[in-house]
Amino acid sequence: MAAKTLRDLVAGSGTVDTVSGSTKLVFSSAQQFKRGATIQLSGGQLFTIQEGQGTAWTAKQKATATVSGSSFNTSDPGTGRTRGSSGVIVPWAVHTIYCSLVDDAGNFDYYTYVDTLLPEGGLHPYTKDPMCGAFYATMAGDSPSMMTIDRLRMLEGIVRGSSGTTFGNPDKRVDDIETRMAAIETWANSAGHFGTPPVVGSGQGGAVDTLLSRGDA
Repeated sequence: MAAKTLRDLVAGSGTVDTVSGSTKLVFSSAQQFKRGATIQLSGGQLFTIQEGQGTAWTAKQKATATVSGSSFNTSDPGTGRTRGSSGVIVPWAVHTIYCSLVDDAGNFDYYTYVDTLLPEGGLHPYTKDPMCGAFYATMAGDSPSMMTIDRLRMLEGIVRGSSGTTFGNPDKRVDDIETRMAAIETWANSAGHFGTPPVVGSGQGGAVDTLLSRGDA
């Protein structure tokens, strides 16, 4: 199924052969792919190009089936920015977000689209639009996974807690843990251990956006 933000694919030239478990793609005619180009076989297998030349190319993904003479769609080698009709999210591939000051019809707009084609010098290799972000897709359906830097921000946000501020107390959760441990130690070290145990802590939670914002604190 096409993804709404993915740049549309076009029909490839010739056919392609795959061998189950292999990353090698053999085409019936010479190709001129850019790094990251999507290859979508008629049977549904998805690949992104890493390197190669002529008729022999290497994909990032391994073939899930042996196929001979399959037609295929691939990333558009033109300057078009149309999206949402045939572009797909490819598991195990980096997807780059590109931004343009004109839309797919050439009208002034702040227009974004996603492509598996990797940027060259920070620009889309064909449209020359600048990149403005990226995400990594996993094998779990077509679900995007955050890039490493965003995951680190989120983990930092989890540790720091919800009530911290940059100039006030950005590490509230750590402070809460220390306070809690001090209270437990005080109770445990009291005579005969008959002191009143400290109350149970409330913990800190939050949505993904909240956790990322904490990581920026």
